[in-house]
Amino acid sequence: MKKVVIVGSGPSGVYCAINLEQAKNLQIDIFEKSMPLKTILPTGGTRCNITHWANDIKEFAKNYPRGEKFLYSIFHKHFVQESLDVFSKIGIKTYMQEDERYFPKSNSSKDVREKMLKALRRTRIIKRKINSIKELNDYDFIVLACGTKGVEELLLSTEHKIIPLKSALCGLKLDLNSPKYPQGVVLNAKEGEILFTKEGISGPLIYKISSINAYKSFPYDITVDLLDTKKLENELKNNPKKSFGNIVSLFIPKSLAQVILNQNFDKKCANVSKSEIENLKTITFRVISTDNKGEIVHAGGICLDEVTNFCQSKLNPKLFFCGEVLDIDGFCGGYNLQNCWSSAYCVALKIKEIAEN
Repeated sequence: MKKVVIVGSGPSGVYCAINLEQAKNLQIDIFEKSMPLKTILPTGGTRCNITHWANDIKEFAKNYPRGEKFLYSIFHKHFVQESLDVFSKIGIKTYMQEDERYFPKSNSSKDVREKMLKALRRTRIIKRKINSIKELNDYDFIVLACGTKGVEELLLSTEHKIIPLKSALCGLKLDLNSPKYPQGVVLNAKEGEILFTKEGISGPLIYKISSINAYKSFPYDITVDLLDTKKLENELKNNPKKSFGNIVSLFIPKSLAQVILNQNFDKKCANVSKSEIENLKTITFRVISTDNKGEIVHAGGICLDEVTNFCQSKLNPKLFFCGEVLDIDGFCGGYNLQNCWSSAYCVALKIKEIAEN
């Protein structure tokens, strides 16, 4: 029997173990310091957005600000349909929403957690914190599936280059001198939704922007489309006696229009200038920092230049990585979980191949 240890029982660690169990000559241990699969519970708003529909690997990989090209080979080995097939075999049936995101039919991340853990028939989950890979010398194969949060000492012990960790998929705090935007209001911008929070902005579009700008120095400005000025101009011409603010409120929330227009809110439409209309085409925010509340993924991790296309270390052949511990992160929509499934499968595939020879 060859001995495999997986450090971390998150999505990638458990998925790796599920696929390793197909090899009868492997003893599999998972070391976890807290509750197994805890991190999957809040995903997809507790519904677990398992993955996203795709028929083209390169187009799918564009949803990863870090790791796009590395994932081409990974996805060729194990992609969306293969992942759905694995879940189906362990009793997790899925469906695709209109926005092409996949969820379990139970609409419950708790159900996904329970079924994934139930699928571990031979794997032992042992409560233990690991600070160095030197503690794992008794194992033939070491898999780090521990993510990046709070495991800096362990990652450094691998002697791999670590790309600095930055918050991604998170809200953004705005300059205190910015207008006092109405808290809790949602702006349906052209590129996606923006939610105004107590200290800044959040929502799907902002998560994406924060991810793209993860390594950008603060402060920086972001500009997004606010409304269609041609449609606004037509409405103003058709309602010359109405207030500017009431017409703008047909396109964006009224409380937001009051802040943006300020004293011009009650101005008659007939008196609105061309430049005042054009000024509403976009809105610019001055960002001063990230807001680490809500949905967070870390950019950074193990440098991909030092990892094979089976997620095996080029420095230590018995060492493997999968999931967020790698310098790979994606946008919202199931992309980060798909990285977990695909990278974990590649690790399991390579370990089984080596163990059989």
